[in-house]
Amino acid sequence: MVYSCFMVTLSINRESKKAVYEQVASQVRQLVASGALVPGASLPSVRQLAGDLGVNLNTIARAYRLLQAEGFLAIRDRAGVTVAAPAESIGDADKSDLLEQLRITLGQLRQAGISADDLLNAVRCEVEAMNSAAMENRND
Repeated sequence: MVYSCFMVTLSINRESKKAVYEQVASQVRQLVASGALVPGASLPSVRQLAGDLGVNLNTIARAYRLLQAEGFLAIRDRAGVTVAAPAESIGDADKSDLLEQLRITLGQLRQAGISADDLLNAVRCEVEAMNSAAMENRND
């Protein structure tokens, strides 16, 4: 199933080992990080997205709650779902937790056979893409 909203497309791979809510959350995270979804942008309602993707309402609600807890979305009862603005600052404990997640992910990638040089290049490309998207959004 595929859902397109404006120039944003979400798709579900029913054969993936990843749960559907995780697929949705992962795609929204990537769209926010890339700048395709900017702070304040509205997302479809749980009911609308679930219907368009052909999944259970609870699946989309779970993805949205996860993204809200991670700081990607703002959910207001009856007012809808929007992309949250990036935080102004981060506490030491939260920063430590996120860096630990990064270390784990880098370790998993390394164990999967990705070289240190390829990891550095991938991180550099991702950061540059995020910076580029941020600059484009400021110029709009």
